[in-house]
Amino acid sequence: MKRSGGTDGTGAHAGRNLRHEVMAALTGAGLAPLHRLGQNFMVDARALDRLIAELALSPGERVVEVGPGTGVLTARLLAAGATLLAVELDRGLAALIGARFAGQTLTLEHGDALDGKSRLHPVINAFARQPWKLGANLPYDVAIPVLLNAASLVAPELPPALAVVTVQWEAAQRLVSRPGQDAWGASAAVLQAAGEPTLVCRLPPHVFHPRPRVDSAILRWVPMRALPAGFPAWCRRVFAARRKVLPGALRDAGHPRVAGEAACRACGLDPARRLETLHPAELVALHAALAEADQKPE
Repeated sequence: MKRSGGTDGTGAHAGRNLRHEVMAALTGAGLAPLHRLGQNFMVDARALDRLIAELALSPGERVVEVGPGTGVLTARLLAAGATLLAVELDRGLAALIGARFAGQTLTLEHGDALDGKSRLHPVINAFARQPWKLGANLPYDVAIPVLLNAASLVAPELPPALAVVTVQWEAAQRLVSRPGQDAWGASAAVLQAAGEPTLVCRLPPHVFHPRPRVDSAILRWVPMRALPAGFPAWCRRVFAARRKVLPGALRDAGHPRVAGEAACRACGLDPARRLETLHPAELVALHAALAEADQKPE
């Protein structure tokens, strides 16, 4: 699930130009990056172009961009022919984006991309009733919730046909981790149960303004199957006891030991295995067996 290495930009001159463009846009609007909103703006042309290339856009395709900032990625998405929905929480940046791209194929929403922590903004849900892609330099603090909520969409909403986003390097490693690894957890299990994440490349701090203290990554996710209802929340519960053997982990998640052992037998799982060793398909099967048992009359 990992692919290529990092990027060092298209050269110092191009990097300076893009950094100057972002800083000038902020200064001209009387704005400054807000740490509390996780604002680190991409200022590396090569990284931006790599993200656009991974999206493989055709003219007219619908794209959601979360956190457009000053619009350096927005401009490239529109130039690629995207019909774009941009969601920006910062009022000043939303005004900047609205003025800069007035009259283009852009719908701008000033607000939080998340409606609570378990649902995307209603405007995104409405947009997602037709095929769409997610392409964004995601703020660190909402990156995983946005991805997981997008992966969990079901009809009439649709998961994105493709997601290509920037996330914190540690988050990317977590999302592409495998069962039994230290990073393996509920987030990776849910995302991989629904599709295939790929770590495209590592992004050093100088790719952004201001520079974060950690590396970032471009992550690509391709959906493959719809998630069963309730599966993400169930994963969060059972992974709270990830190091326990299956009956114990399931008991801690609210399933009687007898039911847990019966579900393991129904799925052909050794009850002596630890929860953290289960692959996404095994977790989906176990969730289904428990849901079926819950529906049977006593």
